[in-house]
Amino acid sequence: MLRNVLTGLMCSLILVASAVASPVVTREVLNSEILGEDRPLNIVLPADYSPDKTYPVAYVLDGGHRNLPNMAEGMQGAHEELIVVGVENVDRSRDMFPDPMPARENRGGGGENFLKFLTTELIPYIEGKYATNGYRVISGQSNSGFFVLYALLNAPDSFEAYLAGSPMIGWDRDMIHDGTKALLAGNKSFPRTLFMNQGEDEYAQVTEYMPAYEALLNEVAPADFRWKSEFIEGGNHVPASTYHNGIAFIFSGE
Repeated sequence: MLRNVLTGLMCSLILVASAVASPVVTREVLNSEILGEDRPLNIVLPADYSPDKTYPVAYVLDGGHRNLPNMAEGMQGAHEELIVVGVENVDRSRDMFPDPMPARENRGGGGENFLKFLTTELIPYIEGKYATNGYRVISGQSNSGFFVLYALLNAPDSFEAYLAGSPMIGWDRDMIHDGTKALLAGNKSFPRTLFMNQGEDEYAQVTEYMPAYEALLNEVAPADFRWKSEFIEGGNHVPASTYHNGIAFIFSGE
């Protein structure tokens, strides 16, 4: 009797352990001629990955080896047939902002090259090595959430969906607003998807600027531009649900 109980308990523990096991992360390095440096990548494939099938890809900024497992778990929990490519930081302040930021000691100015790296080096590398179907998501959080909006405005044909967790719009409100108007105003069709969110306990660069940006999208977005801005009551900067909820919306077809 005791032996049967212990055997059953061990089986239960194995099942629980397998259910909460961290995603398997494969580390690769891509040399960038544009950036003049090696860029570490952290890649999580779907559990049933097969070269005989094809999969959408989520390119995850701030995707270091410590952050990515939780991000990938949330994303694949919402859409299990997803390749997750974490782009590890080398010089975050340089890469996330297209112009030097006076409010940040003039750091920044590398955003244009970083976007060029993503679209002309990283995407071809991933799509040449893995079984992808051409559907691409770019995601980021905080300052990299700001970059996601910059990518939406400057590379609208490179990604089908954009996920911006607590985007720090306040760093350059005019660029984001003017670029959005130029891209969307008068455009009868823009079949892309944008998910944004914010927590209740946030930075001013988010809370003071999101309402105006939401109002602008309501005013200028074409009917086929799917977008959602989610407020998480009790949530902090970059709420824990960001990656799960964002991917769930992107693939929901709502």
